[in-house]
Amino acid sequence: MTPDRKPCLGLRLADRVILSKILTGTWKLDAENGEIISRNTGKPLRFVHKNNGYLSMTTQYKGHNVAITKHRAVFIAGTCKTMDDLPVDLNLHIDHINGNIEDCRLANLRLIPFWDNNHPQSGQKKRIFTDEQVAEIRRRYAEGEPPRVLAPEFGVVKSTIHRIVSRRTYAEVGL
Repeated sequence: MTPDRKPCLGLRLADRVILSKILTGTWKLDAENGEIISRNTGKPLRFVHKNNGYLSMTTQYKGHNVAITKHRAVFIAGTCKTMDDLPVDLNLHIDHINGNIEDCRLANLRLIPFWDNNHPQSGQKKRIFTDEQVAEIRRRYAEGEPPRVLAPEFGVVKSTIHRIVSRRTYAEVGL
C-alpha cells in the first residue's frame, strides 16, 4: 500500500448486523440469485432503490435501525463465516464486476479499495462524467459555486458533487 493510501481501520455496523443475522439463521443467502432470504417468510428480503441507485433496506438490531445495502449483505453473507472474517479497512468497498449495481449475485461482487472503485478497470462500463466534466465541477466549486447549484446542472444530487470535489470519487482526475 502506498503512503497516501493507508488502511482506515474500523468495522462497519452493517457488516456485523448482516453476519449476525446469517449466523443465527434469521437470514440465509441465495448466492446464485443474489438474494437474502428471510427465515420467517421464506421469501427474499425487500430492498428498495435509494437516491444513489443502490438497493437498500433498514433492519432492527438491538433497538437501532441499521441501513443495509443488498450488495453488501450478499457479499458478507457469502464470504464471511465468523466475525473475524469481516473487512476491517473502511477503505474497502464492494464492487459490481459487470458494472450493473442491480446485479447482486455473489459471483459479480468483489472487495476492492474505494480508489479503485468506479473506474473502467473495476468493471464499471460507463462512468457518469468525463474527465473534462470532473475538472469543470472542481474548478467551478473552487471558484465558489456551491453544490446546490452544480448538482442540478449536472443531473446529480449534491452528495455526488461533494464526493467529486473531495476526491472520494474520480480521484485520478486532475485539478
